[in-house]
Amino acid sequence: MPVAPIQPLQRLSLLEALVAQIEDWILSGALEPGAKLPSEESLSRQFGVSRPVVREALAQLRERGLLETVSGSGTFVKRPDADHLTEAVLRHLRVAAEGIEPIAKVYEARLAIESMTAYLAAERASEHDVAQIAGCLEAMRTAGRDERKWTAADLGFHVAVAEASHNPFLSTLLAPLVKVIEHTIAESFRRSRQAARAGLHAHELIYVAIGEHDPARAERAMRDHLADSERRLTAMRARRSRPSSARR
Repeated sequence: MPVAPIQPLQRLSLLEALVAQIEDWILSGALEPGAKLPSEESLSRQFGVSRPVVREALAQLRERGLLETVSGSGTFVKRPDADHLTEAVLRHLRVAAEGIEPIAKVYEARLAIESMTAYLAAERASEHDVAQIAGCLEAMRTAGRDERKWTAADLGFHVAVAEASHNPFLSTLLAPLVKVIEHTIAESFRRSRQAARAGLHAHELIYVAIGEHDPARAERAMRDHLADSERRLTAMRARRSRPSSARR
């Protein structure tokens, strides 16, 4: 177990707190794949919670693909697959992405990943990849005022570009980053038709550059799109956080 001191958990959300603590240890590498967890009784004493709480916490972590229990041997840390890892990172990002400054951090990460996915997609995209990207773009065009369809198509576009890079690590890293601001993209679409038109045009520029296999132009178009998107979302959140009297 990590050497960091363990404090008894507060009575508020004991189960969630215990799950979050062990999950954080696993994702941070403090508990490496293959490491054996202490017994339920030992965990109960260390955290100051009942054994049923420990048992349920371990069950949830098994469902998340982070632990496995071997009959007669104990419970061990499991290397999560891509889907479980995305879900775990998404849970943490959703907590971290509240407010304006964390949104900037999300966009910094997106810029680092997506400038490269756009560049590589323009180099490596097959006809099938380009068709997938085009399908998402068409779904954005035909979404009308349906924010759910627009948001799904918008996120799908970025994931399709990442997949066209043919680097599975980039796709895995990107998925939770775009998912964490899904509701914000939907709100932006709902509140501003101008933002939707600008977003559609930006996606068209990215698509054309990838289709024409122009890596530098694709990267530049993605950078321009993300900068504009961040600016609009930050302004929208700033307006929403002001008192109603100040918005009049």
